[in-house]
Amino acid sequence: MDFKEFKQHAKSKLSDHWPILIVITIIVLIVSGMGDNSARQFSNGFAVDYGKSAGSLLSLILSGPLALGTANFYLRLVNKNEAKIERFFDGFKNFLNAFVLHVMTTVFILLWTLLLIVPGIIAAINYSMAFLIMSENEDISPMDAIEKSKMLMKNHKMEYFSFILSFFGWVIIGILTFGLGFLYLYPYFYASKIYFYRSIKGETEDYEYILESKKP
Repeated sequence: MDFKEFKQHAKSKLSDHWPILIVITIIVLIVSGMGDNSARQFSNGFAVDYGKSAGSLLSLILSGPLALGTANFYLRLVNKNEAKIERFFDGFKNFLNAFVLHVMTTVFILLWTLLLIVPGIIAAINYSMAFLIMSENEDISPMDAIEKSKMLMKNHKMEYFSFILSFFGWVIIGILTFGLGFLYLYPYFYASKIYFYRSIKGETEDYEYILESKKP
């Protein structure tokens, strides 16, 4: 699996859209309560995309829909070169499922982490594609999205862990720049993650992707 190629494709997709990407990333970082927990959330591979911010009621309520909206936005950016901020808020159209999926993945990861750190990391990786799957399948239940993510990641957990580690230098830069580096890292990571997701699904760069929702 060529992570370098994923990243090169991601950079090309991001290059013309940085203003909107920065705005979206700032919203994500504020809602997720990122900052002191930046490295920990990144190490979990953004498995629930906004990590463990349930300490704030507002964050708990908003994190799921924004995670789903982020998945939808980056899928469309990579697959159709579309960068419309309204796609970022589309997760609120499926609010209940997105909210439940966020809560379920967060609770499951927490429970596995209570056993040992490693099972918690494995659980986070297992659930890492759940919001992308839900974005592509609007009517899917949260549990089905989790199960499909686990099946998809069954033979790719170490690859995804290595993929995450390949960005760790950027995490250090983000910390050293008091968070400014994350304005670049988050879009870069997420767009690259879409290519990882497409790869494990067997999709190629030439595949013309159409979301099932068929939003105009």
